[in-house]
Amino acid sequence: MMELVDPSYNLAIGAFGVGLTGGFLEDLRDKEGNKLLTAKPFGALALLFTVFSLFLTFQTTTLRFAFDDDSFSLVKSDGSSMGENVVVGGENKWAYSSFLNYDFLPSADFPILVYFREDQTPVENREEVPLVVDNLDGQVHFFPAISNVQELKKGFEEHGCAKLS
Repeated sequence: MMELVDPSYNLAIGAFGVGLTGGFLEDLRDKEGNKLLTAKPFGALALLFTVFSLFLTFQTTTLRFAFDDDSFSLVKSDGSSMGENVVVGGENKWAYSSFLNYDFLPSADFPILVYFREDQTPVENREEVPLVVDNLDGQVHFFPAISNVQELKKGFEEHGCAKLS
């Protein structure tokens, strides 16, 4: 039985809020009515975060994380398979027994990224990542917190996924 984790648009809304704030700050003017020197950086910030919020909205709408009897997976919103992982190959499905650690960054109360490390991916297919959360040996995965993080945490705990303190 596959359980799909509910989506969460919080990250997309937050990114849009940052973009909207940048848009307002881009239009600040001095006493003569001229835009401030900060207009271009704030405009760039507005554009960047607004486009990012659209990407996150698309991902949140089209993807789901799922728990079944023996594994955690990334699937389409209808529960069908995503196919091969474009980075390390193989299906986007990881046995609970392969989990070495998971966490929510910066925290479960303010999640931006969800992290897990597994040893299921063959060593020759593993990719290095620039962000180090632990010093374990295994493939690292990061994904934006586009799902209900409390449901993810509960699923990881219920299925016995390893977590360092």
